[in-house]
Amino acid sequence: MLVEDLMDRDLTSLGEDATLMEAIEVLSRHRIPGIPIVNDEGKVIGFLSEKDIVRAALPGYVDLLDDPSYVPDMGQFKVRMRRVSKDKVGRHMTKEVICLNASDSDFHAALIMIKKNLKRVPVVEEDGILVGVLNRADIIEHLMSE
Repeated sequence: MLVEDLMDRDLTSLGEDATLMEAIEVLSRHRIPGIPIVNDEGKVIGFLSEKDIVRAALPGYVDLLDDPSYVPDMGQFKVRMRRVSKDKVGRHMTKEVICLNASDSDFHAALIMIKKNLKRVPVVEEDGILVGVLNRADIIEHLMSE
C-alpha cells in the first residue's frame, strides 16, 4: 500500500510569518502535535511541533543542565511563553524537514517514522507541494487492519 492511501488529506498548515500564538491555537483546535509550514506556493519549508514551541520558551542553557531542579519554575516559564508567543513561526520551526512522497510504500514510511521518532510527517508531491500528512496512528491502524 502507498502513503497516499493512508495519509490524512487535511492540508492544515501555516506560513512562516504566523505567530507562535496562532500556531498554538491551530494545534489546539485540530488536536495535532505539529504542523507543516509552507511557502506561498504550498511547498513545505518547515515543521513546527509542540516540542519546538516548548523549547522556544525555555532558556537556552536548559539542554546543558544535568539537574532539572535548576530549571525556572512554571511561573517563569509562563512569562517566557507569553513573550515568545509573538515570535514568528519561522524563527522556531524545524527547517530540515523529513517528508514522505505520496508514492512511497507503507513499509518505507513506517521505517522512517520509527527510525526518526516522528509522530506526524508531511506528505508531498515530487515538486514539494503539501498533499497530506501521515500520522503514526495511521500506520498503526493500517497494521491492525490486515
